[in-house]
Amino acid sequence: MRSLLPPFAVLALAALAACDNAKPRPVDPPDPAATALVPAATPAPTAAAGASAGLAKRPEMAGFYLDAINEAQDPVNRPATISAAGPVTFSGFGFDPVAKAPGAAVDVVVDGVAYSTAYGHARTDVASYFKAPALVNTGYTVTLPAGAVRPGRHQVIVRVVSADKTGYFDSVVIGFVAK
Repeated sequence: MRSLLPPFAVLALAALAACDNAKPRPVDPPDPAATALVPAATPAPTAAAGASAGLAKRPEMAGFYLDAINEAQDPVNRPATISAAGPVTFSGFGFDPVAKAPGAAVDVVVDGVAYSTAYGHARTDVASYFKAPALVNTGYTVTLPAGAVRPGRHQVIVRVVSADKTGYFDSVVIGFVAK
């Protein structure tokens, strides 16, 4: 008896049936150039510094953005390379994502060391984007002195202290290079 399915349909069904089993895939060795910018481990934050000292980490991610590291704009989406020769300025916004309100403070954590920021700058763009007038005063900035960031790979986290000051929220880890 002849099959009622066209030959291509039989092949398609056979291919779908084979999809249940995982196929071993060859793994390419890591590209040294691609892994050169990825640190081996995330350093533990220093508890003795910053407004977040002594507070518990909350599971939610901070409402944040790191607008710039010195002249490098949008380092969250575009890997930043900066000069290590002088002071290093970090700027952006941060807020308590649970309360949907400004946090009590924002720290910038560089290579595990928390630095307090000047927090509360007007950011009407943030309030407008999130359609939340309460988020106007969520801008931050901090300038680290020359020599605080040495040449090499670094990690930065934006840490927002909760509005009720009982904990803090961390951003994703953002890598950058100082030359």
